[in-house]
Amino acid sequence: MAASRKSASKYGSPSITLVGSGNLASALGPALRKAGYRIDAVASRNMPESRKRAANLAKKTGAKLVTLEDVAPQSDITWICHTDDALNSTARLLAKHAGWKNRIVLHSSGALTSDVLSPLKRAGAHVASLHPMMTFVPGTVPDLSKVPFAMEGDAKAVAAARQIVRRLGAEVFTIKKQNKVLYHALGSFSSPMVVAALVTTERVGQAAGLSRAQSRKIIGPILHQTLRNYLQGGPAAAFSGPIKRGDLDTVRRHLRELKRVPGAVEVYRALVKSGMRDLPAKKKKELLELLAAD
Repeated sequence: MAASRKSASKYGSPSITLVGSGNLASALGPALRKAGYRIDAVASRNMPESRKRAANLAKKTGAKLVTLEDVAPQSDITWICHTDDALNSTARLLAKHAGWKNRIVLHSSGALTSDVLSPLKRAGAHVASLHPMMTFVPGTVPDLSKVPFAMEGDAKAVAAARQIVRRLGAEVFTIKKQNKVLYHALGSFSSPMVVAALVTTERVGQAAGLSRAQSRKIIGPILHQTLRNYLQGGPAAAFSGPIKRGDLDTVRRHLRELKRVPGAVEVYRALVKSGMRDLPAKKKKELLELLAAD
């Protein structure tokens, strides 16, 4: 099923092959089709679970199901949605096929640059990275029109990436190659590390006699309000509690009792020390001395 340049004009948008069928690809496929793109194919690894996911995505998008080994440059755009560690090997595998000249190839890694697609670039493709700053988990599909995308790469591929994001109704910005790792770390601090802190919070709740479910129910309102305060007014406006007030005795009690909770004291110390760099707090010197002495 080859997609020609004529087919692209017929459908009003370039055609796309999705390589991968995980959480990201499963969100992108339907959104791209809704935005007017033709999904030519969905490619999967030759493993039962991968093929099952890919078959489901292909059905939703009206695409052909192919194996990773059979992915040829049949579409105007090939969008690789594999994990970071797999990107280079995927690029090398795809580059074995002829016909990549003037095709567009994108990947969605937040940490890796378009250079990881160098095998395809040497084969004549225009390459770029296009990363959505969003968490993708099973059972939840984010509204991509509200997701910011970061891009970098060859001019022609960047132009195609910009058009995709605009058709999705989202915002896109250019990221410098040398800044991609820190940009990706920003995402880690914004989602998985927040969850890691919340897991510690649940352990503290258990030590206080609450179930994990009770802890989630109790912290839900304060967590939502804190996030609203932060987004509306910034970190200083959202900051409250004993650290801000400089309540040394309360902090001392926290440190003493948190020793009952595995890992909690280390997380508490690290977060307070980091917060003291930028957040308003009374008795900063005394607080830092207390943390160091305990």
